[in-house]
Amino acid sequence: MKFADRVKKMVDEAPVVTGRGPNVNFGPCVFTPIVLKWQGRGAGSRPDKTPLDEYMKQNNLTEDDGLELAEGESLYLQVDIDITELNPSLGFHYERDIALLVSNKTSKDPAKHILTDWSEIVQPSLEKVFGKDWEQKVLANGKKAAPVVYLAAENADNVNPPKEGKRSYGVPKFLAVYADLDECREARDKRYPPRDGEAEMAFPPDGEVGDDEDEDGFPIEVIDQVKSLYQSTRKNAKQTHKMLVASGEYEEYDMKDLMEAAGIDVSGIKFA
Repeated sequence: MKFADRVKKMVDEAPVVTGRGPNVNFGPCVFTPIVLKWQGRGAGSRPDKTPLDEYMKQNNLTEDDGLELAEGESLYLQVDIDITELNPSLGFHYERDIALLVSNKTSKDPAKHILTDWSEIVQPSLEKVFGKDWEQKVLANGKKAAPVVYLAAENADNVNPPKEGKRSYGVPKFLAVYADLDECREARDKRYPPRDGEAEMAFPPDGEVGDDEDEDGFPIEVIDQVKSLYQSTRKNAKQTHKMLVASGEYEEYDMKDLMEAAGIDVSGIKFA
């Protein structure tokens, strides 16, 4: 077969792109309002997070008292989705802290509007999934602890892109809520089907991982997260590698193999 004919044959038989789309996280979720205050300055600063109910106790506040935060303190909604419940091969939760700041659209010029992740992404999706009274359904109420809700949430790009070289974490855009773990698992399996039609293992044997893997043996969610990070760095492989290492979330994987599985050219990177 001539070379040109061989290439034509390969083109004719090329597989169709699957296009899984944005990364969606499934699992039990807990919502916690927190008060966040930065301690220290510059590169050494760190966030001090206090659950709102604990903050109120510390400041002798009751539910009838108004909430006035001190200077430097901000109110956030902490979202914690335990994605390991449905994929034990993952070693981390999907966690995000979203500042409760409302978009400023007072200017008549839309180009001058100051948009926030809360107003544009998180709150609308909460109301779409849980209704206008979403807080009554997902937050702690009096002596009643915060409920665990089974849901699906897309990791959406931030409304305001980070400065060049800074990591884009994204925020949750809630898509659906499920009655229980089984219903949540069924929805997840429709999006990330187990290979060869096998049912996913809830507790895989030592040294093995669940069925939700790509052809290189990495969990699909992990590959999607690496691809998303790569896109957020404008396809800067070195910066992506630096962020992956700094996050500490991917230590169990061979970094070179993981990045290559995500379709990233790693020829210019020195791996430890």
